[in-house]
Amino acid sequence: MEPTPIYPRREVRRHPRVPASFTFLLQHPSGRHRLVAKNLSMTGLLARDDRRVPEGPVRLELPAPNDPEPVVIEATATRREDGLVFRFLDLDWRTILVLARYISPHL
Repeated sequence: MEPTPIYPRREVRRHPRVPASFTFLLQHPSGRHRLVAKNLSMTGLLARDDRRVPEGPVRLELPAPNDPEPVVIEATATRREDGLVFRFLDLDWRTILVLARYISPHL
């Protein structure tokens, strides 16, 4: 009998990641850019980045489906070879619901 690991393995995800292709606004200390999302989860987003945006704290403005007002998310940007990863920080209820609208059709 194999023992059950106490900590989950790295490949185990707490939130599903789904494909995405919407554009969003990125604000960081060096300026503002429009980027295209590659995938999305309730905790973060991966985006294409040809501009080589710097890593660090950022603010994202994501379009809200069927709502003219975008959601604003504070995040931390980290570079990977396949793009720029944004880890979401504190999310309010409206933002959680908007993210769920993007993700739920893919589940």
